[in-house]
Parts: sequence; structure tokens; C-alpha cells
Amino acid sequence: MTLLKELIEIPDHVYQDDFVLKLTSGIEHPAQTLSQYEVTPQLAKCFDEALSLVQSALESRSSKAAYLHGSFGAGKSHFMAVLHLLLQHEPAARSLPGLSQVVAKHDHWLKGRKFLRVPYHLLGATSLEAAILGHYVSFVRKLHPNAPIPAVYLAEPIFENAKHLRAQLGDAKFFAELNGGANHAPTSEWGGLVAAWDPANFEAALRSAPLAPDEEKAASSPRTRLVSDLVERLLPAFQDVAAVQGERYVAIDQGLAIVSQHAQALGYDAVVFFLDELILWLAMNVSDTKFIQREVQKFAKLVESQQAGRPIPIVSFVARQRDLRELIGDHVPGAEKLGFHDTLKWNDGRFQVIKLEDRNLPAIAEKRVLKPKSEAARQLIDQAFERTTKVRQDVLDTLLAKNADPKMFRQVYPFSPALVDVLVAVSSLLQRERTALKIMVQLLFERREWFELGQLIPVGDLYDSLLEGNDPITADARQFFDESRKLYRTKLQPLLDRIHGVTAEMAKAAPPSDMKAKQFRADDGLLKTLLLAALVPECPVLKDLTPARLAALNHGTITSPIAGQETQLVLKRVRD
Repeated sequence: MTLLKELIEIPDHVYQDDFVLKLTSGIEHPAQTLSQYEVTPQLAKCFDEALSLVQSALESRSSKAAYLHGSFGAGKSHFMAVLHLLLQHEPAARSLPGLSQVVAKHDHWLKGRKFLRVPYHLLGATSLEAAILGHYVSFVRKLHPNAPIPAVYLAEPIFENAKHLRAQLGDAKFFAELNGGANHAPTSEWGGLVAAWDPANFEAALRSAPLAPDEEKAASSPRTRLVSDLVERLLPAFQDVAAVQGERYVAIDQGLAIVSQHAQALGYDAVVFFLDELILWLAMNVSDTKFIQREVQKFAKLVESQQAGRPIPIVSFVARQRDLRELIGDHVPGAEKLGFHDTLKWNDGRFQVIKLEDRNLPAIAEKRVLKPKSEAARQLIDQAFERTTKVRQDVLDTLLAKNADPKMFRQVYPFSPALVDVLVAVSSLLQRERTALKIMVQLLFERREWFELGQLIPVGDLYDSLLEGNDPITADARQFFDESRKLYRTKLQPLLDRIHGVTAEMAKAAPPSDMKAKQFRADDGLLKTLLLAALVPECPVLKDLTPARLAALNHGTITSPIAGQETQLVLKRVRD
């Protein structure tokens, strides 16, 4: 028989970061990013919605925000990287197949616009201020090294440090350093000559009123300029996001106004935030209810401001794999949970939702994982697929799942749409290193040397790939996964060892012709399918399982001497 590896590329190694696109990496390597991207009609619609949001923000001169909602592996980071390149006017992105019509629709307002595009990775941040404002400073410093630092830090601690430093250094050395040395000169980027710092204007700036974000020229006030010069030339520790705690920043509302003013002074028409890990960052801190409630209340500030002072709009795209309400669980008690849900409802009403649908996954998998090596290989796979689908209608209906069709089945073959649905459901509980494409490749890699054309990968085989080395998002999910592993390893696996006279390791290493190993793997797949159903009971594929549907989900592993008796055989095995 023909091995599948002869017809499609199956790697001989699978690495940790395979199929996990980091937003910053995707932006820095546009050719590679675009070569791997498949624009489906649904994704083209999403790009149209995203560009329309930016257009609306520009025309209304008001900040906007949208959730990019999609499961793990739906391509949220990839989407943001391509959108970033579109707003950068990258020719290769503009001409990407499937996007050219969308670009043509929006070209009348895109042309000549300059966007400050800021990608974010929030994991590890201590607050939303530290994440957004602190990273903005470090990002813009690299992009515009000669521009003053935006005064998003709380001024008073900086001023106190400056006073102590002045006392230590003496006026001559202190003001020489503060003025940037003998070669100090104002940057043309900001225009206009500014007076060198001396004791008189230094003391005047210290005594001046706090920043007023509702004043359009606040960014050029003496107090603001002093904060920028002190942080840039004398107190660089305040630039380090990792070393700066949230309380050293101005409030998020005020900080965003300063960001808007700062970006306008640099000549930009809008600021675009790409917040790739915001919801995941919150989910990883879900057990800290005070942290969650405090930070979630700040979300609305991305859109609404209690102060004026945003001369150019800020547009935020927030990647979201699950609604945060689903991740709260029992961490927040009754009344607090209701209040938390009200806050989220308030925020959600101000965020547009751009949904990257799971139905994009088959087309992406077809291009990136299951592409035939040649036209002849494609024809052989087509023929095998036709033979595979000539089964009883109830079996085919189970394999197709609720929303799939034979075309979608062919796109993911030798996986089934049912397997893909379960994969997406379980992956949503895991960290992003376990994307759907990564697990599909892992399953193919494990079968590389013996998997024959015409075979179908059973749903139960997902269990090991999903639970080995995983890192669930929440403590609740982690506990549930640990209980599942414990049940399997201490109860179910030893039972199978005794029944079949082989161990799991022996069965895994045995050739397909070994009947004991084959029977072990068949029973193992049934039990693991039931465990998956316990982990994600809301998954439609795994709801209300019957022996017939359990057999269909593991089609090809259960054989009966009498055709059509697989259901009775499965029921007996489960009872045993």
C-alpha cells in the first residue's frame, strides 16, 4: 500500500514553535508571513471590516476598538500581521490573492495616510498602563530615536529623583547632562527652538500644573518636556517596562491622550494598537479577582475617554480566543460575578467583534499541512477519499459533524471535520503553542512511517497530542486535565494492559499487522474519546455520545466479523 508520506510533505521533526506566529516576527519577515497566508472569502470580509473600522475612526476623529475573535489556530496573530502590513502600504500584502479587491475598495482613504502601528505582547505586564504605555515608549524610541519621550510616567517620582541627583552632581554637571551635553540642539522633527535648562526654568517646570491632556498642546508644555528630558538623559531606568510598576504611569485615560498627542507631533494620522495577548494575559491572572476587576474596568478607555485631548484617533485590535466570562468560573463569588459581568457587558458594547471563523481552518490546513506533492498525488488522494466516504449515512454524518460538507471533509482528509471540531474545542483551553495546525502535523509525524493512504485518523488519537506537555490557560482547566491524566494512567491504561497482554509502549511501537497491538489501540481510542468528551462536554461532536457515534468517530479502528455489528461490539468493549 502507498504511504501517505509519499504523497504529502510530512516533516521528520516537529518543533515547539511550529505554526505559532508571533506578531512581531510576522511583521519583521513580511515575505515569509505572506507566503504562508491563505485569504479565504470569510477572511477577506474580516479585513474589510477591520479597514472600515480604521476609516470610521479617521472620519469621526474618535478612538475605536474591535475584538478579533477566534479559536486557537484560527490565525489571529497572522491576521494582525497582514493587517499591519496593509496599513504599512506593503505592496506584497496589497496584492495578496483574495485581498486586492478589498484594498481597491479602501484605497481612496488609505492613500497618503500615515499610521503608527504598535504591536503588543502583554504577557508578564503588571498593569494595562505598564503594558500599553510602557511598551509604546520603548517602541517609539526605536522608531524615532530623536523624538522626546512621551510623558506617560508619573511626574512626581521622576522629579524627586531629579532633585536628589541634582544635589549629588551639582548644578553645573546636572544641567549639562540634562541639556544633552555640548551638542544639544532641538530636533527638527518637533520644530522650534527651546531654551536650555537652567535653575530658573527647571524650578518653574517643577512648580507648573500637572499635565492637562485636554489641552492640545500639552505635549509641548515645560512640565512635559522636563519629564521627557529627565527620563531620556538622566533617569533611563524609568524607560524599562520590566522595572517600572503600574503606579509609575499616569492613568490609562490620561496616558492614551498623551500617546495621541505624541503621535500627532510625529506626523501620524492615527495610532493602531495590535494587542495580541490581552485576553490571554487576563486569563492567566484569573485567580486574582482584584487584579481582573481593576484591569477590565480600564478596557473601555481604549474607546471612550472622560477627557478630551486625543487629536488623532487610537484604533485597537484585541485578539480574543474566548469570552472572558467563560474563564472566570468559580473564582468570583455571586454578587461580584454579576458586577464583573456588567462591566464586561459595558465594555463589549463599545467593541466591535470581527470573527475569524473556524471554517477557515480546513482551507488553511489544505494549503499549509496537507498539500499534495504533485497532481498525480492529488488524484490518488481524491480516489482514496471517495472510497472512504462510501460508508453508511449515519457514519458519514457523524464524521462530517454539524456544519461540514464533503468538500470540507476532503480539505482536511485524512482527518475528519469531527476531529477538527474536537481539536478546536480542546485547544481553546490550552496555551497558544498548541495550535490546531501544530497538532495536526504532530499526528501525521507520529504516523509517518506506517500511515497508509485510505486510513482515517480517529478522534481518540487527539488525546495524547493535546494533553502531553500542555499548559492550560486557567487553574480550573489545569486541575481538570490533571485529573483526566491521573484517571487514564492509574486506572484505564493498566486495565487495557491486563486485557490485551501488551503495554501502551509496546502497542505504539508494534507494526500495524500486530493484532494484539491493534486491538489495544482500538480500545485505547474509545476510552480517550470518552475522556475528551468529559474535558469539553459543550463540544457538539461529543455531546450525547452513543455506541454508534463513538464507533463512527473512531472509524476504521473497530472491525466486526459481521458488517454493521460495530455498534454492539463497541458497547460490549465499553462495558468491559
